[in-house]
Amino acid sequence: MAPDEPLPVRQNVPVPRIGETLRDARIRQGVDIGEVERATKIRAKYLRALENEEFDLLPGPTFVRSFLKTYAEHLGLDARMLVEEFRTDYEGLPDEEPAPAFGSRAPQGRRREPVRYDRRTPATGLIVAGVVSAVLVLFLVLGLTGNGDDEPSGGGGTDARQTAEQEREDRRARTRERERAERRSRPKSVSLRIIPEGPTYVCVDRGADRDPIFEGSLTSPRTFRGKRVRLNLGRPSAEVRANGRRVDLGSDGRAVGLAFTPAKRPRPLPLNERPCV
Repeated sequence: MAPDEPLPVRQNVPVPRIGETLRDARIRQGVDIGEVERATKIRAKYLRALENEEFDLLPGPTFVRSFLKTYAEHLGLDARMLVEEFRTDYEGLPDEEPAPAFGSRAPQGRRREPVRYDRRTPATGLIVAGVVSAVLVLFLVLGLTGNGDDEPSGGGGTDARQTAEQEREDRRARTRERERAERRSRPKSVSLRIIPEGPTYVCVDRGADRDPIFEGSLTSPRTFRGKRVRLNLGRPSAEVRANGRRVDLGSDGRAVGLAFTPAKRPRPLPLNERPCV
């Protein structure tokens, strides 16, 4: 290269993460998790954990490196590169600070003196003043609630009770009508729309005993419907809406598993209960 010739500018090309590399290779080859489990003798839940980068679900770093090498070699990938990437990105992290020993005592500060209460008998004058005040309050209450000499007794109280009872009945009727209207407006099924920001692994079914209705890498928005819908989402950066309402997927960056039913909040699913696991 001539001395005056400018050096080429290196483009920053995003490198796929470990889990995405494994999952994309498996999907391109048309292989499901069950086939990989039978060929590598690695349990399906650990294979899913590798694809979702949930390495803390495996017994330890030694197992992660061994399973990662076996899985990558089965898919024809560069196993050494993926293992080195795992070591660089995860094994180099500092361990969490150990929790203090159970039963350890905090440093003692200045000892508080016990509170002492004065148990002396109240003064006689205070007792007399309290009794007089109570009598005055009693007379005041009787004067406010008693009927005047110029007001007839009898019918007025009955009318007031009837009016109050009618108002209570009207409120109960309005409450019942509002509850009926809410029940009529509740959705009878789930409409689940997934809007990925990029290629995202998605598995959807309609129950634990049902076959998946979709499994693969989703690159464009898609809607799934059913009385019950379960979702296994590989990348929580996608937007998910259930019956028009946006679903909170958290911010920890891990894969998400949720179960949806009409008129109820989404229920989180543990890893071993998610679709396609």
